Amino acid sequence: MGHIGHMERRSFADVKAHLSEVVDQAEHRGKKIVILRHGKPAAVIVPVASAQTRRAATAMSAAEAERRLDELVTELGGDPTFSAVTDLLEGRR
Repeated sequence: MGHIGHMERRSFADVKAHLSEVVDQAEHRGKKIVILRHGKPAAVIVPVASAQTRRAATAMSAAEAERRLDELVTELGGDPTFSAVTDLLEGRR
């Protein structure tokens, strides 16, 4: 999945009321829609091709995994100097 910020955001109630339209947008227009529950991202509706591409992705290197985890920690407001991979490898968890 790409960045959540680049996707259309819709409330759960709106998606529920317009599910057919939302599925059509994903299926025919390639739109990715974030479903918000209480104003926070809860799920994403994506075109099937996007989901299949994700599954077919090759394994990433340890360096790439660490970089992506660090980006996620920063995005979620965590300490950017903290390395989840290093923490796990050092057995502190």
